[in-house]
Amino acid sequence: MRTFSIILVDDEQQILFGMKKGIAWEELGFEVVGTAQNGKEALELIEDHHPDLLISDIKMPFMDGLELAKTIHDNYMNTKIILFSGWDDFEYARMAISYGVSEYIMKPINYDEMKKLLVNMHQELEKEYDEKINRVRLENVYAASLPLLRQ
Repeated sequence: MRTFSIILVDDEQQILFGMKKGIAWEELGFEVVGTAQNGKEALELIEDHHPDLLISDIKMPFMDGLELAKTIHDNYMNTKIILFSGWDDFEYARMAISYGVSEYIMKPINYDEMKKLLVNMHQELEKEYDEKINRVRLENVYAASLPLLRQ
């Protein structure tokens, strides 16, 4: 099983600590490469680590989760995003979808729900990774056979 990188973002230190320590990330095929307490901190981590997945709260100071999702969507298309919120607001969900967010979930999140979500996300990342590998192989075969085709 491949290991994918993940960044966790929440302005509440207790929730951030609980997410990082309360989930067996390695067993699910993930490695937490960083945590941040707002969108600006998260963006710095994203620039350094280029994670496969970001899990973020929406309501945060400086840069909220929606702004962060838009920036990731515009600049880091390979990073999947899961947003969670304690606010049941359709407008947030609509905006999240327009920014390419993979999942939008409501707080509180129970362990089983999170585990199922992460298993599904890992399968999706695996599939995309395999497709990229196959595309690169095909491009290499094409490039190698091009001189023969020209002859």
